Amino acid sequence: MHILLMCLLSLHALSGVFWAGSTFALTHSFCELTPKLFRAQMTAAALTVAAGLALWGVALRGASGPMATTLAIGATCAIAAAAVQGAMRRSPVVAQRIAAILLSVTVICMVISPYVS
Repeated sequence: MHILLMCLLSLHALSGVFWAGSTFALTHSFCELTPKLFRAQMTAAALTVAAGLALWGVALRGASGPMATTLAIGATCAIAAAAVQGAMRRSPVVAQRIAAILLSVTVICMVISPYVS
């Protein structure tokens, strides 16, 4: 069980860092890398969300309360960020900026979740 948890946490963190980092980097201007990074960003988004859902099932097991609520808000923002990035391919800078805000909320929720009461 511990190995599964460590693997899921690692996958969730590494793919999430790439997704959020590349999103933040692309918020300022359109560059030739933006379309090339789209598939990698969406793959990272899918891995991040899938690993997060698996972590939810393994670590929380139906728990409720402020921590679970905070994590649910973060997860919802992450899914919304992926949807925005996928839907707004004609306005990639705007999509990246909206997604960056949503992913910032996601990261904040993950960081503070153990401490909310």
